[in-house]
Parts: sequence; structure tokens; C-alpha cells
Amino acid sequence: MLLLWLFGVFMMGAVPWGYIVAHLRFHTDIREHGSQNIGATNVARTLGIKAGLAVLALDALKGVAAVGLAQVFYPHQMWIIGISGFLAILGHVFSPFLRFRGGKGIATGLGGVAMLSPGAAIVAVLAFALIAGTTRIVSVGSLGGIIGVMVWMMFFASFAYVWGFAVPAVLLTIWAHRKNWGRLIKGEEPRFSKS
Repeated sequence: MLLLWLFGVFMMGAVPWGYIVAHLRFHTDIREHGSQNIGATNVARTLGIKAGLAVLALDALKGVAAVGLAQVFYPHQMWIIGISGFLAILGHVFSPFLRFRGGKGIATGLGGVAMLSPGAAIVAVLAFALIAGTTRIVSVGSLGGIIGVMVWMMFFASFAYVWGFAVPAVLLTIWAHRKNWGRLIKGEEPRFSKS
């Protein structure tokens, strides 16, 4: 039953909302536009802020549901709860619905963090807003946010949540942003407009 549960939260995370919203609402394949990513940032840049916010909310709900349901079905089993949150992110990054290619895991991770450690979620949002607002680069803000999550949870969350969720999630999302880091080094990473 536990293996079935873990597979289920992985598949829950794998639902590619960015692709679905773009396909159903705009009759387009989001993977053929912009950064070719299915995440909320590319959807917002390509199809508008409303579509981007919808995808952001839906992707975050995957993390909320994975952790929230784990807390219901496996109460007090912190390793299972933490790993469930991580597996939702893993499913999002390696979606079998899209030939194991997906998004970068930030929104899904934020949803999971909000359930595991609300304080860490607040730190993530504030760090993202400060850094992205200053640099006008979403990927840099995302990096600041996920590092903030890991640092906060190392001090204020359980060992199981740190090593079952925070550390592997941070490593995964840093890896998922590898193309962004390459563009940053070359000075080619796009900035968003303040206007």
C-alpha cells in the first residue's frame, strides 16, 4: 500500500497543468513557445498573466494535495509525509505524461512547503519577491526562495522533513534550472518588465 501511495503522489505531481491549460484554453502547445517550459512563468509570458496565475495555483495545489493527503492517511509518519511532497515535485519535473519532461518544480514545491512548514513558505515568498523584484529575473528569485526554504527548515523543521523533502527538493529544482544558470552566465537570461 505504501508503494502504491508513493506512486500515486508522483503521478499526482506529474499532471502537466501548464500544458493542459494552454491546450484547452488557447489551443496551443506551450512547449513550442518561449522557454518551451510548461511552468507558470512561461505560460504567463506567452499566454498572459491570468493563464500564468491559473497554472501557478494548479501546480501549487499538487504539492498541497500530496502533503495534505499524506498527513491524513499517514499521520505522525513524518518521513512519508516529507517524501510525498518531494515525489510530487519529482513527478512535475519528470512527467510521464510528457515523456518524462516537465516543469521546474517551484510552484509544486511551494504548495508542499506551505503544508510542511508555513514559516518556510513565507520565507520563500519574501526571498523570491525581494530578489526577483531587485534583479527582475525570475530564476534568480526562485533560487533565493528555495535556498531560503532549506535554511529555514534546517532550523525549524523535523529531520525527516529536511532530508525527506527540503534537501532533495532544492537539489532537484537547482538541477531543473540548469539551462537558466547557463543563460545567466552568458547574460542572456530574460528579465521581466516592471511596467
